[in-house]
Amino acid sequence: MTISIDTSGNMTCDQGSTFPVVMQINDTNGNPFNLTGYDARMQVRKTYGDTAVQINATLSNGKLVLNPSAGTVTLTLLPSDTSSIRFNSKDDETLECVYDVELQSASGFVFKPLAGTFTINREVTR
Repeated sequence: MTISIDTSGNMTCDQGSTFPVVMQINDTNGNPFNLTGYDARMQVRKTYGDTAVQINATLSNGKLVLNPSAGTVTLTLLPSDTSSIRFNSKDDETLECVYDVELQSASGFVFKPLAGTFTINREVTR
């Protein structure tokens, strides 16, 4: 199972596998950012301009979980979340998408602490 997020925020996962990843959000001093009262959302799309959402993760759908005092956002995808994603060609081994994570405070302030590529390695066993 491949579960990774590199220092630039790029993620790689295996299609059809469980994908848990913890994302650390820090303040400008490098300390955990207090996420108390924040909402979180994340989307994966094939391109920035694509209207189709490949993965939609929120607190309400349970794919994202916050640990406010630790400043972490945990993403957990189930095999069903990626198994139906269509690749651009039947011969493509990987699909490189884009993603970002947005956090919104109770007062409505929105910021994007993480963004990058979201690469999916194609599964063979289905």
